Amino acid sequence: MYRIKHSELGEIVVKPNVRAKKVIARPMSGHIELTIPQGLSHDKILESLDRLKPQLLKLPRRAEHFISETTSFRTFTFEACIKKYEISNQFRMTLRNGMLTVFVPENADILSVRSQNIIKNLIEEALRHEAKRILPVKTEQLAQKFKLNYRRVFIKKLKSKWGSCSSDKNINLSLYLMLLDEKMIEYVILHELTHTVELNHSTKFWEKLSVFCGEDAKMLDKKLRYNLPNSYAYFFEH
Repeated sequence: MYRIKHSELGEIVVKPNVRAKKVIARPMSGHIELTIPQGLSHDKILESLDRLKPQLLKLPRRAEHFISETTSFRTFTFEACIKKYEISNQFRMTLRNGMLTVFVPENADILSVRSQNIIKNLIEEALRHEAKRILPVKTEQLAQKFKLNYRRVFIKKLKSKWGSCSSDKNINLSLYLMLLDEKMIEYVILHELTHTVELNHSTKFWEKLSVFCGEDAKMLDKKLRYNLPNSYAYFFEH
């Protein structure tokens, strides 16, 4: 993978792929992703961009959600902020007393794809740390409260779903759960714990989950789908 600059299309992220038969362009957040056949020459890439340019200029770009020095958002256990740092040329972070600070080198272009990826990776590292500290404990507490049995809890970088439960009662939870508030975190955990006794989404499943939640579980599920926190947009392109 490498990047090129186009005078009209902006930043192009080029991804050679041995299985690609043709050039495919996708508008992303802040750049265009170009999948190309392995070994395609630079001249051919530019020719392809010129050919695709009229279409690409008409297509709406995905919403851009940049993390900058003016960005500040809360997760379940910490507040995140970005600061320029003169002393070092390395990106780094600290997590102390509920405050995550990501330090960006003074000469770095904070809005570049590279900087954004590094910053988000550092924040995700903090989210993973906190998820491993908090979520297994909450799962155990809720399982004991409702007399539900499970085997193990795994924290994963799940983006397509908040969690899952396997047929042998292992529970996978997304590190991005830490972007939610406590009520929604507990709803997701209870959702997966309910799958230890009801593997599908039958009427019986929703009835049991509603009892565990103390309110209509389907309404909670709808709230989770359509009332996401602002911080969600920084990690998931739309």
